[in-house]
Amino acid sequence: MAQPKAFTRGQTQVLYRHLPQAIFEHDDYGLCKVETVALSEADINREALFDALTDALSRWTNPRFADKFPDPRDPSRRVRYIVGEPREVRFAPYPLLFRCRKCERAVRYNDLVKRGSPPGKCQCGGALVRLRYVQAHNCGRLEELRFPDKRCPKGHLPEHIAFYDPGRVRQARWYCKVCNSDIQGLRITPCKCAYNDSLGPGASQYEKYLKVVPTGDPSLYIPHTLAFVNFSEDEEGQVRNAKGALGLMLARTWGLLPQPVAKVVKERERTTAADNDDSQAKLADALRKVDPNNPLVKEYDEKRAKPVGQEPLDRVSELLDNDAALLAGPPRRWLVEHTTLLDKTDRSDSAKVAAMLRRRSDEEGALQIEDAQRKAKELMGIEVIRVVNDFPLALCAFGYTRTARDPARTMITPFPVDDKGKIPIFALASETEALWFQLDPIRIVAWLIENGLASGSVPTDTARAWAWVYRVLPGLRQSSFEPDYTERASVAVRTLIHTMSHIFLRRIEWSGFAPSSVGEYLIPGSLSFILYANRYADTKIGGLTTLFEQRLGTWLWDAIQSGQECIYDPICGDEGGTCAGCTHREHNCPLFNRELSRAMLYGGPTTQSSELADMEMRYGFWAQAWKAAPQE
Repeated sequence: MAQPKAFTRGQTQVLYRHLPQAIFEHDDYGLCKVETVALSEADINREALFDALTDALSRWTNPRFADKFPDPRDPSRRVRYIVGEPREVRFAPYPLLFRCRKCERAVRYNDLVKRGSPPGKCQCGGALVRLRYVQAHNCGRLEELRFPDKRCPKGHLPEHIAFYDPGRVRQARWYCKVCNSDIQGLRITPCKCAYNDSLGPGASQYEKYLKVVPTGDPSLYIPHTLAFVNFSEDEEGQVRNAKGALGLMLARTWGLLPQPVAKVVKERERTTAADNDDSQAKLADALRKVDPNNPLVKEYDEKRAKPVGQEPLDRVSELLDNDAALLAGPPRRWLVEHTTLLDKTDRSDSAKVAAMLRRRSDEEGALQIEDAQRKAKELMGIEVIRVVNDFPLALCAFGYTRTARDPARTMITPFPVDDKGKIPIFALASETEALWFQLDPIRIVAWLIENGLASGSVPTDTARAWAWVYRVLPGLRQSSFEPDYTERASVAVRTLIHTMSHIFLRRIEWSGFAPSSVGEYLIPGSLSFILYANRYADTKIGGLTTLFEQRLGTWLWDAIQSGQECIYDPICGDEGGTCAGCTHREHNCPLFNRELSRAMLYGGPTTQSSELADMEMRYGFWAQAWKAAPQE
């Protein structure tokens, strides 16, 4: 067999189309299968990566569907992974079954070698091409077609076996070229794997066999990727591990702390160091004896009594009824991401854009974006929309499935280990443009109470509403593998955020991007979602920024109106308001099109396949906006 050959592709191409075990068409060598992909150093936050990987693998709820992966929650097992950027692709011809273009005879590569046939030539002189079918199973297994192990009924030799390929799997067959007798159809092979074991005795036999799949079928190889906010690991770790970090990050998220968290942490550390410095204490005491009212003495005493950030910390504790359990432990990844985005990125909002437009003497444009933000808050429940000019994104491919993407129907398979026995994770890091939406917590609480998913009175101010969300909705702050993640009110809010994200993506063409070119990032704990340009290049097109600055109002109202529509209504609306005709995305959905329902936005019955089954949403989150939109 020919040795694997090397070629290069763009990194994004490799991540989606040329990872190990993928089949692709090479210009010179025809059909090939990727054997390995070399890695180079990548500037990736490992802690964030493994945290995101844990969430991604938890989608495969059957433990056996993801048991090939070392548990990323265990630091001692993380050494079994290697992370890097894809650098070079090595591949080999595949499959090694050939068919003559001229006479349709089929032959195996090994038989050609044994016969000493001219390279690429049939016995009739015609050109040989690779057979464009393989067998694949949900567990990730891939096999060539089974070459017939019997002769034709009239006993002609195996070298006369031909393959009839009309382009449809069910009609393809093996036959004898001499007498034209049928030999057999395309046989499928049973697979003995963990996936089949999990199906149980009543499952369809069809699920337990490898399926014959054309090599060009997208379902033959489906790489699975995860995205996460990629900050400096050292700096993030220092802030995350600081004393009081959880409370400070909550204060920053809830609008109680105006300064960046990292700055406050450093100032508090300096104050603590000063408290432990006997020389400073002695100097302050000596100065106090001489001049008790000296400003330096007062400043020293105030810092010791109440260090910077203490007032917001005390306020957070008060809002959470001094429940120590809610403030215990290090902050979760979603909270670190939200606060670091606030502290470390170049952002603009409607106020900044309006000021910029007025400096350009564009009063009409300034009024339009101010009006769009006002209506977004009052009618759509969106507290603020921001442009992030340097959204720090990392995209990693961690495994693949075959024949289906849905975790309930497949096993996730890691990429083959390298020469040191480590599982590769292919990563790309970039800064891209993004739009960051954050919902109004007061509206969220009111909406849940109106729909009977919560009880009590609606908080009167934003800080109390944030505390209510944090305290009452554990499924927003927990990971998907934790027990309270499926709490009904939390599921409703996550479904609302996710559906809203997809509705805006349906009309993202206003930005000049196609929906497949824009990714989504969900931060339910802070009632946020982010739409980002899925680009891994040094240049930025600026389409999302232009959309925000020039067409925000048009886009918002277009989303409200189009989000109500589905080509499969009324059936879709009666069954939960989510399908391929309205909310589903073909690519780039991190939740595999789950936790979606137009009922969250417009009211109506919820989907039967979620924790909200058999429920009627009496009040849609956009009910008021929907009534107002036609008048605009």
